[in-house]
Amino acid sequence: MSSLFSASPDFLVAHAALTFAATLGMGALCLLMPRSRLWFHILLALWLPGTVLALWLPSLLFTPTLMPREPIPSLVSIIQGFLLCPTFTLPVLGTLLDAPSELARTAFELGAGRTRRVTLLWLPLLRGCLALGMAASVALSILMAFALAWRLQPAL
Repeated sequence: MSSLFSASPDFLVAHAALTFAATLGMGALCLLMPRSRLWFHILLALWLPGTVLALWLPSLLFTPTLMPREPIPSLVSIIQGFLLCPTFTLPVLGTLLDAPSELARTAFELGAGRTRRVTLLWLPLLRGCLALGMAASVALSILMAFALAWRLQPAL
């Protein structure tokens, strides 16, 4: 087990950051979709299988029988980030779906501009779920970087 931690810290940080950036990017795209309960349930159904597949992906792709050529580790990190997208999106989307729809309309009618609505209404409302989603995404991104380093251990 100590040989796993002998991987280059630069490698681990770079791949964890790449996975986290892909998770946030895909999560932002998911949040731009029209909000509906159906989308929430689809993400909920894909959450655990996607996380397991992201953890298993390096072992799947770096086998000579499945892939005769070595895949690019950065591409594997990006795919892992896409698979981890529900981890970030689910808490935020759940809070947005439960928020009363009249809040933004009332704030707009009272004269609040877009920036004031975001800073005074949406950020306090989403603060806890954003922190939860980001913390879980960071933890899983670090885990995915270690999984990738463990699978590439003979190559390091």
